[in-house]
Amino acid sequence: MSSPAVLIATARIRPGSEDAFAAWKGRHDAAIAAFAGFNSSDIMPPGAYDDTWTILLNFDSKEHLDAWRQSRQRAAIVVELVPLMIGGDLGEVMQSESAGAVQPGTAVTQVIFSRIKPGMEDSYREWAARMQQAQAHYPGYRGMYLQPPGLGGTHWITMLRFATTEQLNAWLAAPERAAMLKEARAFIEDEELLRLATSFPGWVRIDPETGKGPPDWKTALLVLLGLYPIVVLELLYLNPLLEGLVPALGIFIGNVLSVAATSFLTMPFCVRKFDWWLFPDTKHHNRAPTIGLAILAALFTCEIGFFVWLFKWHSR
Repeated sequence: MSSPAVLIATARIRPGSEDAFAAWKGRHDAAIAAFAGFNSSDIMPPGAYDDTWTILLNFDSKEHLDAWRQSRQRAAIVVELVPLMIGGDLGEVMQSESAGAVQPGTAVTQVIFSRIKPGMEDSYREWAARMQQAQAHYPGYRGMYLQPPGLGGTHWITMLRFATTEQLNAWLAAPERAAMLKEARAFIEDEELLRLATSFPGWVRIDPETGKGPPDWKTALLVLLGLYPIVVLELLYLNPLLEGLVPALGIFIGNVLSVAATSFLTMPFCVRKFDWWLFPDTKHHNRAPTIGLAILAALFTCEIGFFVWLFKWHSR
């Protein structure tokens, strides 16, 4: 069985194009949400010392990730991004586990963004090699991937994978790791951590009969249904109010509101209304997917139509 794969994409966005990039990201997420094998997407905004955005795309297998990279949908959406990027270059690196190392959907990945002091890169490489040797002895270790900064970037990206959350947390709390992190203070200026999940914990229930949740693509479509109007409303009404703030702070406030609204308003409502589609009973199992997709298509059409009208109304 194929193992999970992650695509790291980096882009330097032209100053003043942040809103256009946010709109592009929404179209990108809409295109990839229904793509076979797609699990989740995470985005890391630029730090205080660079202008590089980092997008992480999590797939259930290398084959599905390769299919996305070679698809016409991806080619079309990337073409739209080119004018927004400095140099027009989208850097991409793919990381996957060795076949059979872990069952898809069971591993957890910790992504670490590290900014290294100038001239200390060799020390960091040597330290990272020793860190990998140390963590390899801990239960559940599934590998580490280290990516140097791209052109114009300043952060090194480390992807650390363990079989379970508990095993990853055990390593992160290990005294051996704490001692090595103290040593790293000599050449690491700052670090930011991001954990990748392979599903949508907390938003959907588990079927008590099967012990499993619904397919991730179904949940992704509901996320898109609830998140799209939030993002558009923020672009229209919130972003103008945040123009006087530092961009990083404005983006953070927008993300906080988006996550809160999605987690506590739209997703509970959508999951409750589409529970019959997420978990079809035996009687309606064959018809539920088609009916659910038809309803979602109608709702997406209504959302897009309404916001097309709203943008026109605002432009008067």
